[in-house]
Amino acid sequence: MKKAKILSAVACVAMVWTLGLAGVRTAGAQGQEPPDAKKRGAEILAEAAAATGGDSLKKIETLSFTSAGDVNSPMGTLTVESKSKLAYPDRARFDVSFQMGSVTQGFDGKTGWASSEQGTFDLPADLNGEYQRGIDLSAGIGIYKKAFAGTAEAEFFGEKEFAGQKTLLVEWTGPTGKVKLYFDATTKLLVGAKYRAVSMQGAFEEERRWSDFKEVDGVKFPHHWVTYRDGSQYSDVTVKEVKFNEKMGASTFAKPQ
Repeated sequence: MKKAKILSAVACVAMVWTLGLAGVRTAGAQGQEPPDAKKRGAEILAEAAAATGGDSLKKIETLSFTSAGDVNSPMGTLTVESKSKLAYPDRARFDVSFQMGSVTQGFDGKTGWASSEQGTFDLPADLNGEYQRGIDLSAGIGIYKKAFAGTAEAEFFGEKEFAGQKTLLVEWTGPTGKVKLYFDATTKLLVGAKYRAVSMQGAFEEERRWSDFKEVDGVKFPHHWVTYRDGSQYSDVTVKEVKFNEKMGASTFAKPQ
């Protein structure tokens, strides 16, 4: 019974931990918009894309990375290892293992699913946007691809301090609503995000922090991910290995039969 409860809890936890697959609507940034907020927002996204990898980002069709860390779940602190696979623009899969078992979750662009020792089932359709936002936020690659295509909606809201850093705040209209993006004022790298999130465990305010950027195939990828929920630390994750453009077929993201 205890093992079943842990598996159920982790099935809810896993998607948010690995990819930040959470968030519905968030209130707009406080204060008036600076002049030409949309123009400056687009400029900052372009600067961030150039700083992160420029043309190297345009070549990315898939992303695979492994990670490990601790998650504060309803059942206590879990040490978790994960392998995440993304295929742009809208597919994702992650395989998560922990002390008591494992959980696999996926999104084929239309439907999310989860599979564990308890069985395989579809996830609620209102979580689809959570997957999509998580795909876009992973190293910001999905957002930069939208910026290259001219489809990213963003507005600049001034200079703000974030996690002790001087940053440029851009409010991006994501698949589930507004997301506050924080770009390091000097390097222009994406170092944080805030949004209101929703998962099978309920709604909460989520903050994500990215650091320890290392270059992989011309792309600066964050290797340290920390997540806060409602002001308390939820997870601390270290990325172990990153690969771009591994071949991934439709079966990678399809729900097991």
